[in-house]
Amino acid sequence: MCIAFFTLSQPGYKLILASNRDEFLARPTEPAQWHDFASSPDLSQGSDVSKPETWVLSGIDKGSANGGTWLGITKDLRVGILTNVRLTPPTPPLKASPNPPSRGLLLKQFLSPPPGHAPDLQAYLESLYPSSGDYEGFNLLLFSLKGPKADIGYLTNRPSPSLKDLNDLSGSSNLSKNAGCMGISNSPIDEPWPKVQDGSRQMEDTLKAWQENVEDDKALIERLFGVLSHSKEIKTAEDTKWSTTIPLIDLSPTLAQRVSTPSTSGGKQKPNDEVKIKEENPSVSVDTVTTVKQSDDKPKWYGTRTSTIILVKDNGETTFVERDILRLDGKGDPISGDVSSQRWYEFKAEVE
Repeated sequence: MCIAFFTLSQPGYKLILASNRDEFLARPTEPAQWHDFASSPDLSQGSDVSKPETWVLSGIDKGSANGGTWLGITKDLRVGILTNVRLTPPTPPLKASPNPPSRGLLLKQFLSPPPGHAPDLQAYLESLYPSSGDYEGFNLLLFSLKGPKADIGYLTNRPSPSLKDLNDLSGSSNLSKNAGCMGISNSPIDEPWPKVQDGSRQMEDTLKAWQENVEDDKALIERLFGVLSHSKEIKTAEDTKWSTTIPLIDLSPTLAQRVSTPSTSGGKQKPNDEVKIKEENPSVSVDTVTTVKQSDDKPKWYGTRTSTIILVKDNGETTFVERDILRLDGKGDPISGDVSSQRWYEFKAEVE
């Protein structure tokens, strides 16, 4: 489960994007780092600058053998967001393959080619369309920002395969309602969940206040993290439609969910109450099969793991900030993330 809010209409910026990633805390993941998907990032070399031979900036889902990603950007300003689609069943006779391919590949294959060999965005999405029904439910939103005008495209396979050229948002009344700031989560983009509608309005208000106060980019980034922080207690799967940040949940096989608040000392949990999620298990991941090696008698903690802000200015100056929200400590206990360990990257892309 993920959510993202974005705008391409803020003066001086090609793109402003704010996103949360929700996942099992034990799922192996590499933090955001420069890489090329060919091998794991070498974190021992530091993370302040990119290596000459790497061009992709993203986290990597190591819970899948394919090592895909859910959000990333390249040095030539290709940007992509991948979410799964929940609670929107496929329209018969459409159904996923018995052995569906990894959804993480959909974004990985767009970001992987080096600058100078980038695929045409719309052509890439069109190439995926015929086989999109083989995958579990997904949303794939892509941007190409190198040129003077952004190229934007969208592909989903729920409730049936649908390909949209978003360069003209006026073609859909639902999308054009909030064309200034938009969002995407775990439903088709033109059927937004309440948290997407609310968050898009909050982002518009945030940008207005930031501009009126004549604040800098660091202040904007903090304001956007605030937009991502709205949280609601999760008692049923329906509650996930309202909560931008998913609080810590125990998704053990029994489905007896314990919603807890991470302690700032020792990682001990203080349960608020025990609830049952009667609808489908809201565990979501980039890949179809979640690799979480835990015994059945241990909690399987789930929630918002990271928040990410991306700012791309008209002149190509780009800022990418990834911040931990929930993580496991060395003992496997869930704790809140520490702002001091955030990943902050800045680079300048060549633009046309």
